[in-house]
Amino acid sequence: MKKKSIAFIIGSLGSGGAERVVSTLCNGLIGHYDIAIITFIASKPFYSLDKKVSLLHCSEVINPSENLWQAIKTNYNLYKKISGFLKSERIDLSICFLTSSNILGILASRSRGIPVIVSERIDPNASKKSFVWEKLRRFTYPKANLVVVQTAAIKRFFTRYIDEAKVIILPNPLSPDLQYDLNHSKPAEKIILNVGRLTNQKGQDMLIRAFGNINPKDWKLIIIGEGPNRGKYEEMIEQLNMKGKIILPGNIKAISPQYASARIFAFTSRFEGFPNALIEAMHMGLPSIATDCPTGPSELIEDGNNGFLINVGDQTALEEKLGVLIKDPQMREIFGRKGREKVKRFKTHEVISAWESVIQSTLD
Repeated sequence: MKKKSIAFIIGSLGSGGAERVVSTLCNGLIGHYDIAIITFIASKPFYSLDKKVSLLHCSEVINPSENLWQAIKTNYNLYKKISGFLKSERIDLSICFLTSSNILGILASRSRGIPVIVSERIDPNASKKSFVWEKLRRFTYPKANLVVVQTAAIKRFFTRYIDEAKVIILPNPLSPDLQYDLNHSKPAEKIILNVGRLTNQKGQDMLIRAFGNINPKDWKLIIIGEGPNRGKYEEMIEQLNMKGKIILPGNIKAISPQYASARIFAFTSRFEGFPNALIEAMHMGLPSIATDCPTGPSELIEDGNNGFLINVGDQTALEEKLGVLIKDPQMREIFGRKGREKVKRFKTHEVISAWESVIQSTLD
């Protein structure tokens, strides 16, 4: 029997968390379905993809819109391109990630008469959309077959205007590229690690100041990621006289060795959808400190049992908890072991199996 065809629709295939989830799902599902990924712009995949996954893009590049008319024209052209791909590739189901892709994907899928699943990846209470995009979201999301979210709090937001039965919670899968070696020994270098885009959302400014204030002997802070705040953070590091101790290496594809070489993971976001990097760190056995931001960390960390939870923006608490873990290797070992046990439910095959059940029920 011919395989069903699925199109994943997303803006690009860069280094973000949603892009990692799409890549992991495609690699896990390709044995059961014909899969295409439709992106707004041409982009080389940051994460590894099975060669059988087809890559399609709507445009080589999209320039920022200078006015409302230009924005409408750009998005209408994207809608037409997506709709055309759904027809030419004989797609049976669309799965969309991130708000703009979700809205355009719903409109295109409905124009082709095929089912569509959309996935929100961020807390909508904290990440406000423009008036127009919010109105479009409220108009289109109820027309999707399913809306996938990561937490109960995000589900409550959407069930204010979407039938509760259509909003489901599915966790993010751990990337199978993350290899935890039970016998690995920590190197001599002492590293506090953070992974995330260099943006206000991720709160690395607080982490940089905290590390600079405690200035632990022989320790380094490594923040992996890229983003618009790089210049600001480099200036902060210079002012704190922390060059060589606080390092911004940019994006790194081979992330497992980075987790494996660290001793503490510090997660300082101001808001999230569900924190991929924190799940990955805990899976890799890293004792973690996280802000109790909306949404996600409080579902992973039980304060004082398998990690530390601090209030968003509480730099004093961050400095205190970092100091505790720096001085207490036994606590680091306990938090690492319990944290790894906590995130077992995010193992790739289990999450992909849950997605496959949802896909099949939508196609039936």
